[in-house]
Amino acid sequence: MINNKTIRKIFRNLFNVIFILSRCLYKPLKFLFKPIVCLHPRIYNFAITLIGAIKELIKPPEIHTEIINAIEPEIPSEAIPETEAEIIPEIIQDNEVEDKIPEWLIAEWTAIHEIEPQLFPGNIPIYHRPPSTIAEPYLEFCKLYGDNVSHVFLVPWIERGGADIVTINYINTLVNYNLATGITVISTSNAESPWKEKLPKKVRFIDFGIIYSHLSADEQEKLLTRILLQKAPKVIHNINSDLGYRIFVKYGKALKQITNLYATLFCADITKEGRGAGYAFWYLLDCFDYLKAVAVDNRSFLEKLIKIYAFDRQKMYLHYQPIQIDKKREYPDRIIEKEYINILWAGRIDRQKRPDILIKIARASMELPFRFHVYGIPVLDSDIFTNELTELENVTYYGIFDKLYSLPIEKYDIFLYTSQWDGFPTILLDAITFKLPIIASDVGGISELIIPDKTGFLIDPYDDIGKYVDCMVKIYDDRSSVSQIVDNAFQLVSKRHSWVSFLEKIKVFPGYVL
Repeated sequence: MINNKTIRKIFRNLFNVIFILSRCLYKPLKFLFKPIVCLHPRIYNFAITLIGAIKELIKPPEIHTEIINAIEPEIPSEAIPETEAEIIPEIIQDNEVEDKIPEWLIAEWTAIHEIEPQLFPGNIPIYHRPPSTIAEPYLEFCKLYGDNVSHVFLVPWIERGGADIVTINYINTLVNYNLATGITVISTSNAESPWKEKLPKKVRFIDFGIIYSHLSADEQEKLLTRILLQKAPKVIHNINSDLGYRIFVKYGKALKQITNLYATLFCADITKEGRGAGYAFWYLLDCFDYLKAVAVDNRSFLEKLIKIYAFDRQKMYLHYQPIQIDKKREYPDRIIEKEYINILWAGRIDRQKRPDILIKIARASMELPFRFHVYGIPVLDSDIFTNELTELENVTYYGIFDKLYSLPIEKYDIFLYTSQWDGFPTILLDAITFKLPIIASDVGGISELIIPDKTGFLIDPYDDIGKYVDCMVKIYDDRSSVSQIVDNAFQLVSKRHSWVSFLEKIKVFPGYVL
């Protein structure tokens, strides 16, 4: 008759056989499907989840308490031995040493034992650690990172926007003037980067946020930090990457020993409640001491940061962004008499750019000779604005645009800008190069470019609808004055925002170029 002890042994052996067969099947399948899995980030993420489930399914077997109690009820559950993987630490007895410890180590211990009898490899604690979740991603990331990289840019993404243009400006300068041996751009948000094709071909681009979206925030921080510490690029430049700032705060002291850390800032955001927000307020104070230098694209915000936080002025640099000017381009004569003036509004349709102000201006101008032409991508909850725009008779909404030069600029007479807060909008530079007169809100660093009645027209406060309308009427009634204003703005941009001027700024950025 089979006793209870024999039944338990049969169950244990059965589970062991199933476990061994599962492990044998898992390894060849992993080898076979790995090339397919790496083809696309979504397939990769699915595979990681599936592997985790399979590993959980085929982990070393346990004798469940319900089975043992059914076989031998008198045995209490707390008396059931744990599996080997769960014993932390595991004490190795003398008779198990040869199976657990390498021979060379036993030989050395034996030699030491002859000198000091108390020392011998008995009762040695062995600690079992689970495999690292970032081990495989680390090896993969090393291959993506590339070799001989001197500059790393940390960005949330590369899409349509002013910060993205700034990133491209820095990279083009480094590449065109041979100021870097290699450049790797790492996008840290789980979002697409439609403008990554605008980067020079020599530059590596890594969709870190998409590829490793299955990792936790802490695991992403450790993975990226480990790569940066191991690869030790000369420069790590953070342009609006939240993950990058978290790394600067936590590990900046270690990183600054082997590399130069930089950050570029633009402006303070404003929440719906009116509170100041943004990377400068969230992170800069905690990592400023680790940074080699900070670049700001407008003097207004630079002075604000120094005033609020008493930052060292020697580490703060003003980098006006460059703009390419085609001196052979022919500009339309916008002084000719027209029945209607065509007004261009282009930008993100979001809370910052205040499309609601544009709608109010258009409504106030229904009986006036103005036609509004609107381009922009809706962001977040901005569908309500696009719906209202399409309902107005004097407004035409065209949708998404790439850059200003992709639009039929020759058809428009005025560029209208209604932002509530800003840094130094690069789109205003584009408008000036096309000799468009600008009506803009007086916020951020805009007044460093638009000087009232000299290089354009400023509206203060930013939401005064009457002032916008009065300014448009003024231009309509006295179009002859516009010619000199646009010429003044064109000369200012040609001199101060040239690529040569930007290159000189980059060269004196401490430790930035090779």
